[in-house]
Amino acid sequence: MIDSLKGQLYDWQYGRNIIKGFINELSEADLDKPFPRKNLNSLRKQCVELIQIQSCYVNALNTRKIQFEYDSILDTSKLSLLSRMDALDTHLVEYLEPFDGSETIDWFGEQWNIHRHISAMIGHEQMHIGQIVAFCYAVGIQIPEEIKRTMALSD
Repeated sequence: MIDSLKGQLYDWQYGRNIIKGFINELSEADLDKPFPRKNLNSLRKQCVELIQIQSCYVNALNTRKIQFEYDSILDTSKLSLLSRMDALDTHLVEYLEPFDGSETIDWFGEQWNIHRHISAMIGHEQMHIGQIVAFCYAVGIQIPEEIKRTMALSD
């Protein structure tokens, strides 16, 4: 794998570890506490959506075409969410290993360089992290200490 993709994977892991930290450290009640949002109105629901969307990005590495079609996730237990994230991350690394940076993904008729594709995936995850942090402050969910340190958050 080329160094630029390795760098993007490092950035990906930073955000993914924050999401996994929320799943690991928060109680079941906090994962399901309602947020002031219409549909993805809990941390657990946001995590499910992150998995579904990442699966589309990872599948596109094989098909060379993005399609936002994914399966429902019935088991949303902590263990299942973490397992699915780990499996997708493993596939992500495996699929990117032979890439030389010249690959493109068809984004609805527009050819996106592989770096742009991965950046979009990272951006999506980061946007949700920002929402989750803001919602935690808004509804009184205590942000885990490790995440506060990692992100330099205050109380």
